[in-house]
Amino acid sequence: MVHALKEAHRILEPHGIIVDVRPLSIDVPLEVIYKGGNESAGMIDMSPGRPIDLAADQAVDTVIIDQLFTESMIEYFYFTYYWTTMEGMEEDIEENWKDEIIIPVEVGQRAHMLINQQRLETQIRFAARMKLGIYVKL
Repeated sequence: MVHALKEAHRILEPHGIIVDVRPLSIDVPLEVIYKGGNESAGMIDMSPGRPIDLAADQAVDTVIIDQLFTESMIEYFYFTYYWTTMEGMEEDIEENWKDEIIIPVEVGQRAHMLINQQRLETQIRFAARMKLGIYVKL
C-alpha cells in the first residue's frame, strides 16, 4: 500500500489530494426493520478485515511521516446497507465482502426468524462505520 501511495504522490499535481474512504472493521448489528420498528438479529463479525485496516492506516502514517502528504481532514460516518431478502444480502456479502464479514450462524437464524414474521415493509440492514480521510500532497 505504501508503494501505491508513493506512486500517487509521484503523479499528483502539487497540492493534489488523495481520498481514503473505507469501511472500518468494527462489529455492527444486523437489524431487521419493518414499518413501525426494528429488531437486532445480533452482531456481524467484521474482524476478518482488521489486517486490511491496520495495513491501510500504517501506509498512510508512513507517507505522512515521510512528508509526502499531510492530513487535511478525517471524518467518520455510517453507511447503511439495505436488502429485502436474506438471500440478497448473502449474495452481496459473498460478492463484495467475502473475506471481510462473518455472519454468525445464530445471527443468520435469528434474522430469518424475524423476517418470517411477515411484518409490513420488512428489510435487513447494517450500518458500516466508515472512514473518510483527505490527504494533500506536499
